[in-house]
Amino acid sequence: MTQEKKEAPKRKRILNRYRLAHHPLCKEFSDHVYQIKGQKVCRGCANMYLGVIIGVILAPIAVFVLKINFWIAFISTNVFYIFTPLSILLNPPRIVKDFCRLLLGIAMMSMVVTIILSIIELFKGFNFWALVVLLVSILIYVVSRRYFTRLRSKKNEKVCRECDQFYLPRCEGMGQKLSSEEKTTNVLDSSKISKQ
Repeated sequence: MTQEKKEAPKRKRILNRYRLAHHPLCKEFSDHVYQIKGQKVCRGCANMYLGVIIGVILAPIAVFVLKINFWIAFISTNVFYIFTPLSILLNPPRIVKDFCRLLLGIAMMSMVVTIILSIIELFKGFNFWALVVLLVSILIYVVSRRYFTRLRSKKNEKVCRECDQFYLPRCEGMGQKLSSEEKTTNVLDSSKISKQ
């Protein structure tokens, strides 16, 4: 019994860290989530992970069938990626943002392929351009991740600040989110009890 009490907070912390919808669950953010079997899931992440899955399928085809080199992988990464900053800066309709997130997932896998192919090229013998592509790919990832994540967070925070519930200890949207997380925790708790 003491052991169960110690394990419950760990599960709750894990669920809080990997929430499925990282937005308040209110009407202001209703277009930011999909509802799947009663569970709200972040729309951007769902589309990005779908893109990652597509990228995982396309990567071996590109490398082993089409026999692309690090240059082609690098160019395709940037072609897929360029739509993400444009969608954040231009604020297009939601369906366009969804497609851009899908392309971001494909770009992430393309970047992995670019890095692997650049490293392989460097192991064959020093290749200055492979080193440049490798370093630029890593730099693009680090800089864009920090900048665009911060920019997107500011846009979301602006929506919250304009809400009349912003200065309450917990707004309705965050209250719904908490109850959704508690339901998920209860499901995990009940499945563990049923296994024992």
